[in-house]
Amino acid sequence: MPHPLNGADGDSLRRQARSVVAALGLEGTGLAPDLVLSLLRAGFGVQSDAMTGGVEIRACPAHYGPGSLLVSWAPHEAAYTPLDPRVTRVEGIMTDALLDTVRALGFGAERLGVSYSVRVMPGSSDAPG
Repeated sequence: MPHPLNGADGDSLRRQARSVVAALGLEGTGLAPDLVLSLLRAGFGVQSDAMTGGVEIRACPAHYGPGSLLVSWAPHEAAYTPLDPRVTRVEGIMTDALLDTVRALGFGAERLGVSYSVRVMPGSSDAPG
């Protein structure tokens, strides 16, 4: 069986990952291409605009560590109008799931306190490219 990232399917997934990284404005973040590709390969949707739900990835403020990324679950914006407390509960569950997922994909990560964000650190990837 060929490796899943060989051939046309792999090329298509890499193009999609590059497109998402560009849409997020994270081209200058060395960690972003591997993280996005790994999440897409694992079946996660990555949010590229406010109208979609999925995994939100954004640059981390420098005081958390240069080159780090923040990853969180981003429900569809309709979940917030009006705010549904069940969505807040889901965000907490998804934060824990994202932390476990990102680690399982080979990245070093930690939850940022009680927030709904996971910090993924550069130089921590064992993810296959």
